[in-house]
Amino acid sequence: MTMSPGEDRTEPAEFASDDTGFPRAPLPISRPRADHFPTTQLTTLLSELRTLHGDDAHMRLAETIMRRYAEPLAIYARGSTLRDIAEPDELVHGYFAHALADATFLDRYLASGMRLRRWLMNGILLHARSVIRDRSRARRREGAPLEIAPPSTITATPESNAESAFDRAWALALLSEACGSVEQALIAEGRDRAWTVFRRHAIDGRSYVDLEQELGLGRQQMADLVRGVTRRLRARVLELLEDEGGDAADQLREVIRLLS
Repeated sequence: MTMSPGEDRTEPAEFASDDTGFPRAPLPISRPRADHFPTTQLTTLLSELRTLHGDDAHMRLAETIMRRYAEPLAIYARGSTLRDIAEPDELVHGYFAHALADATFLDRYLASGMRLRRWLMNGILLHARSVIRDRSRARRREGAPLEIAPPSTITATPESNAESAFDRAWALALLSEACGSVEQALIAEGRDRAWTVFRRHAIDGRSYVDLEQELGLGRQQMADLVRGVTRRLRARVLELLEDEGGDAADQLREVIRLLS
């Protein structure tokens, strides 16, 4: 379809495909993350934990944490005084190695009644303080002067908005994980065309008008496909939120707010 330079290219209202209660297109992700772990170091850690623990529930939680939280926790560390203790990625890896190797980790988390991301944010602060204490003790034994802040001062600085950055990174990681899962499922079902339309419109931000000739589909056809994938994606996000503690519907609303 060829359009004149002055022709309106906005989407007609009848082709709107956004599900109520879900982030509107274009979604703020560059590429769905189908990979399970961000680094070889974390993959190695998972293998070690699998040898250490035979508990399927513990391993499932460990996999979820490493897949979903490595980047948000590193972002939190970069935006807070934690960056003065160690390189953020290394601090996160050290925290995972320490916390997830503890056989009581799952029970303590469940007993806390906290949402997973708050539990982990508190946990990395406590880990950072333990790193400071260990360094301080080592320096005292060696008779060297202390060059780092006391553990009580290790916290996110309010002006850095570290907590807000962490929450948004968490929401992005969750949405990206859900997109990767839905994409793989649709391809396995032979419905890759539905994902292609969804990706071009909802992720890349292309209009139905632009895609009509390229994909050989009508605007209403594409809107229907995007609507179906959006519903499926929303359901997958809700499933993933079941791992996070608290009410999944409430947390979905929070995801939408963070990504709006």
